[in-house]
Amino acid sequence: MNDVARSTVGKVLWANSLFLMLVVVVAFFSLLLPQSYFSLTNVQMISSTNAVLALLALAAVLPLISGQFDMSIGFTLALSQSLCAGLIIHHGVSPVPAAGVAILVGLLIGLVNGLLVARAGLNAFITTLATGIVVQGFAQLYTGGASLFGRMPALFLSLGRDRLFGVPLPLIYVVLVAAVMWAVLRYTDWGRRCYAIGGNARAARLIGIPVERITIQVFMAAGVLAALAGILSTSILGSANPNIGLNYLLPAFAAVFLGAAPAGPGRFNAWGTVIAVYVLAAGISGLQQLGAAFYVEQFFNGGALLLAVALARWMAVRSAAATR
Repeated sequence: MNDVARSTVGKVLWANSLFLMLVVVVAFFSLLLPQSYFSLTNVQMISSTNAVLALLALAAVLPLISGQFDMSIGFTLALSQSLCAGLIIHHGVSPVPAAGVAILVGLLIGLVNGLLVARAGLNAFITTLATGIVVQGFAQLYTGGASLFGRMPALFLSLGRDRLFGVPLPLIYVVLVAAVMWAVLRYTDWGRRCYAIGGNARAARLIGIPVERITIQVFMAAGVLAALAGILSTSILGSANPNIGLNYLLPAFAAVFLGAAPAGPGRFNAWGTVIAVYVLAAGISGLQQLGAAFYVEQFFNGGALLLAVALARWMAVRSAAATR
């Protein structure tokens, strides 16, 4: 095999490394745990229970593409979950308007974040972390700091628990959202402008791209996706917990950065994010079935985030060296 062929094979393998990693992880634990891990029930469980995390990770993608962090998404998920469950359980509101309220609140949170970052010029990381803490306060105020349990309409619960031809509905929702996001980012001017802003906001502004407006829109979209993740969580669990925001935040960002690694520095994308979520989920599930302690999930997610950041740095250095 000549150098050109080796280089081509290497690029193909690297571009598909996340999918190959998923195959390797599943094959490894299937050999170790053929009865419990290598089963349709386990696949369905992993697909369904991690769909909420996948939606939240997709919510983090758009701001990152535009060069911003949104640290409030986990707390937005918790508030929308609490609002949706509380309105249904304690106020007798039907699921559709309850979900609508949760989405509007997510949209409002995104609008506030966007205005503070784009118009006021505040640092996105600190600003959205601050607004996220405020949002968590509202969730605790609404619920009294306690989890919400009660009866919910069977149809609403079925939207988060049923399957279509054996495929869990939550996974179908994730695939649909990822497909729409991929198409928007790849084939629309708006998507290309998001990448341009993330690459160099000043240059984007000079060529006429409305940086402030698109930045606000990006944060609003992130708020809506985070709210949808909260609604889906309510449908799956039939309950709400106002304090779950931080539990989702690290895994979501770990998946986003890991999903971007094969595409190159800063090339955050929808499909890579979704695959990364399930790579992490498959690994954690296998370790837990082998008897690993509950805290292994934190080590796994933290290690994945460090690995993703290190890979991004390595690729950036390598790319810079290649252009010299």
